[in-house]
Amino acid sequence: MHENKSPPRVLCAGILSRWLETESFPDRMMPSQHPASALIQEMVYGSIRWFGALKWRILTLVPREPDTASLGFLLTGMYQLFYMDHVPPHAAVHETVEAAKRSLDPARCRFINAVLRNAIRKKDQIEAGLLEAPLSARWSHPAHLIQRWQKNWGKPQTEALCKWNNRRPVVSLRLYPHITGSLPQKIFDLPSHEACPEHFRIVPPGTALEEIPGFHQGAFYLQDPATELAIALLDPQPGMQVLDACAAPGGKAFICADRMHNQGNILALDRHADRLERMTANINRMHTSIIELRQADATRPQQIPQQQFDRVLLDVPCSNTGVLQRRPDARWRITPERMQNLQEIQTRMLDATAPRLADHGVLVYSTCSLEKEENLNCVQSWIQKNPDFQITATRTSFPPESGMDGAFAARIERKT
Repeated sequence: MHENKSPPRVLCAGILSRWLETESFPDRMMPSQHPASALIQEMVYGSIRWFGALKWRILTLVPREPDTASLGFLLTGMYQLFYMDHVPPHAAVHETVEAAKRSLDPARCRFINAVLRNAIRKKDQIEAGLLEAPLSARWSHPAHLIQRWQKNWGKPQTEALCKWNNRRPVVSLRLYPHITGSLPQKIFDLPSHEACPEHFRIVPPGTALEEIPGFHQGAFYLQDPATELAIALLDPQPGMQVLDACAAPGGKAFICADRMHNQGNILALDRHADRLERMTANINRMHTSIIELRQADATRPQQIPQQQFDRVLLDVPCSNTGVLQRRPDARWRITPERMQNLQEIQTRMLDATAPRLADHGVLVYSTCSLEKEENLNCVQSWIQKNPDFQITATRTSFPPESGMDGAFAARIERKT
């Protein structure tokens, strides 16, 4: 059956099963156009966000961990039972079991039905037990992350961060007056974002972006106020030559273009062709004329144009621990080995791009990470090996305190 005609719970369970098996990105497995796309996204991302707590609940009801196909349906059903109050429990069980019948054998369908019905009967007992469960289950984060954060910040801040990560994210957009020339008055009817009320508006749940006035004119772009931190330190001016070394999908490049009043040149690099295709579509909608795209790997100096830039933006790949509210799957991919690999990539990018900085230019290193190894420690370690440069300013965002995504940015300049 074509995915856009499949029942939503069949698709949801299938996505969750593939995610469990392959650690693939859930957003890349979503159906492109489905009449119940909102429901599918709610169940998929909700199940992944609460995976630790849901799996703990399941394992209190079964003698051993189910196979991944069955677990996909159990997660789908349990998420409805424990987190979707508007779905009647028996309807959630019936619809999930009927969906399972489309792809599983009768024995596994009976197993899923029994587990879900048992969860209804024992719900109060299960919830009481969860209150005494390990923090990794209660807060639905990997144990090693919780231990790391408690060591760095203490238990209260760690709990506040986990609670923040487990909320549904606010959808916000940035206004682009200097690219568009003018903004539709109706766009100002949207609520302002408390973290940055001048430039950002909050999109009410269920609102289609295409229906917001100014969408096709490039009046706004979907992004969080935390993206402003790095650009504020970069301070691009009209007429400048700017290198955005890891640009796709384009949010920070667009802020640069807006601050530059669409005057000058922004060379935007990314190593992935598919991400550049997405950025091309965004550029066409935003109607900016100063962004030039080029496929290149910012860890390889020979792929970076041999010219000097007034501004260099280095928004490096990172662990994403500052945006786990938006990317709940990322929390389950973080390992010490991955952190080490990322730090090596981040340092190589600094090595490759810093020589392209003009004498009185500014390089801004930025991440959406909260981890000191990827942030200040990384930059300070690089500075020690490159004493001709210095850190002149830093900015950080800790989500429970800032009310926006987590981020770090460091302004680096040549010593005079």
